[in-house]
Amino acid sequence: MTYDLSQTRGWRCRPDVLRGALPVIDLFACAMLVAVFWSYLQSARALPPPMNKIDPGPGGFPYMLAIAALLALGAVALSAVIRLTDKAPVEWVSIRRPLWVALTMVLLTLQSIYLEALGALPTVLALSVGIMIACGERRIAHLAGVPLALAAFIYGVFVLALQVNLP
Repeated sequence: MTYDLSQTRGWRCRPDVLRGALPVIDLFACAMLVAVFWSYLQSARALPPPMNKIDPGPGGFPYMLAIAALLALGAVALSAVIRLTDKAPVEWVSIRRPLWVALTMVLLTLQSIYLEALGALPTVLALSVGIMIACGERRIAHLAGVPLALAAFIYGVFVLALQVNLP
């Protein structure tokens, strides 16, 4: 079932489409991401300090990444508030297949959770197929080839080239 939303205005929440005002969706997404990156910042601050003044230490890069992400989210939130208070018409956006988008987000979260427990390559192989299906890929050659190529690339870069022991 398809809906023509080109002539309609306003909020829509249906299984095949989620439509809303862009600034409101931006603020909602910013709030969720601020919670995630605030937790990430707290975890980065708990890591040990650097051994010397030049080295950023184990928590240096995660700390800088969290600060940069929080600043960027603040800029997006400020932009959304300005767009909400502006007299210009509000821009409307549609998210097609919102349930599949939510499933993809869950699979990406599971991938980050199980990466260390199951190992990097098995996790990437297993969950990338699910992510591709949730994103709409149905071609068997792609569903088989892309995860294998991705795992080979990760193995080549991290294990062979950089000599990093993957979990």
